[in-house]
Amino acid sequence: MAFGFLTGSVLSLVEGILKILPFKSRSLAFDSLVRTTFYFVALWLIVIIIKNVLNSYSYLFISGYPATPSNTRNFDIIILTYTLFMIFIVSFINEMVSKNSPGFTMPLILGKYRFPREENRVFIFLDLKGSTHLAEELGHLKYSSFIQESIMDVNQIAKKFKAHIYQYVGDEIVLTWKLEHFDTLDAIRFLFAVHKRLEKREEHYTSIYATAPFFRAGVHEGKVTAIEIGDLKREIAFHGDTMNVCSRIQGLCKIFNKKILISGQVNQNKEITQNFKVTPLGPQMLEGKEHVVEVFAVEER
Repeated sequence: MAFGFLTGSVLSLVEGILKILPFKSRSLAFDSLVRTTFYFVALWLIVIIIKNVLNSYSYLFISGYPATPSNTRNFDIIILTYTLFMIFIVSFINEMVSKNSPGFTMPLILGKYRFPREENRVFIFLDLKGSTHLAEELGHLKYSSFIQESIMDVNQIAKKFKAHIYQYVGDEIVLTWKLEHFDTLDAIRFLFAVHKRLEKREEHYTSIYATAPFFRAGVHEGKVTAIEIGDLKREIAFHGDTMNVCSRIQGLCKIFNKKILISGQVNQNKEITQNFKVTPLGPQMLEGKEHVVEVFAVEER
């Protein structure tokens, strides 16, 4: 039990270190090599520590088990086998989380969404400003690198705010949180954190691409239907009017020349008005909607 606890603690620590290192933007092979090296060194140190403990204090808890070279070799084989198994399990879980985004992995494994179920969620539709012009100006290869790096920056902020990345659609990112234990104020804070990170890295982007990324965002909350879809590629899909409204609100950013727009439902959280400058844009008739939707612009004070 003690060995399992120590191993789990070290694996968690190593994983935390790996997440903040810059090699994540490199190839999967390089990623795997570094990850394996870190795990091997960390776990081998555990083996050495435990062997020394057994050799020094075996008389306390292992009766009749002398620390002979033969027994030591057997111990090494057992520990290394267990270590390889643990690395496989941890790597599998990490790949599943990276593949499906945190928050969606366990529900997929447990089959939580095999049948449709309703959930209350807040969604953010993030869209890159001037993407068509940028694609023509940079060329497809350089533009793809620009998108890749921009999305990586958004991901770093998403981790801090525990956002679930639902989809990448071209140059658009869709993020979501369940409303049960989430304050929509944090969704607004997330957006400004994204803008600040991109502003800090503006010099880096302009030196390589002669421009810096800027995302417009639409935020809406409401009830959606969640269900697992696909066979060759499985994922959780969200359906409902909430998704359509959020997308349409994001589309209004260009019309009103605003970077963040929220719906009336989101603006019901009074803390947003207390922490940010909120400007009403009036009721808007959105495409595909029979009734108008109240829309508000959000800016820093």
